[in-house]
Amino acid sequence: MGKLFSFAVSIVFMAIETDNNTEQKILEAAEEVFQEKGFDGARMQEIADKANINKGLLHYYFKTKDSLFEAIFSIAFHTMIGQIQSIMSLEISLNERIDRIVDDFMSMLAKNPALPRFVITELNKNPDRFIAKHVNHNTRATFAAFINSVQKEIDAGNIRPVDPRQLFMNMISMIIFPFIGRPMVQVVIGLNNKEFLQLMQERREHIKLFLKQAIKP
Repeated sequence: MGKLFSFAVSIVFMAIETDNNTEQKILEAAEEVFQEKGFDGARMQEIADKANINKGLLHYYFKTKDSLFEAIFSIAFHTMIGQIQSIMSLEISLNERIDRIVDDFMSMLAKNPALPRFVITELNKNPDRFIAKHVNHNTRATFAAFINSVQKEIDAGNIRPVDPRQLFMNMISMIIFPFIGRPMVQVVIGLNNKEFLQLMQERREHIKLFLKQAIKP
């Protein structure tokens, strides 16, 4: 009885592992296709082919293209927001917070260079759906926490009076824009893919210096 039970348990765990692996393969394939072609250009058959499964199995996990897209978009958006949320929970100075946001965000984007363009493009297509499904209390609380941290530094006389909203937008746009405009940046400056990523690595210190100079008392 004991051996039979152990065998049954092992079969169950194997099935769960196989199930998880298949779903992960689908998500990885869908991420690549959606980021390359967007929602309108993506096809379920192409995603199934890239995941090396049949289309019927793809629909078993995700019944519609819309549901699969929502899963991919949610992962992409919360990957970006999660970087800032984790940093905002730390008890560190504003300068240290800027360093961490720039470094962590740039590292994440270097690994996922198509991510911001995908998120922004799809967001602009249907902002109402995006706000309803993905902007919640935690998202707003993250922004509010940054605002409060800047205001505390201003009140303490550690930085000059600045609009925290402008500082936040400056920081995020300086990080994200080169990745959104990557094709144009590479053509105008004359960079191959390797040179672009190297420039982004160097850009970290330029962003940090620019932001710290902007708030210096």
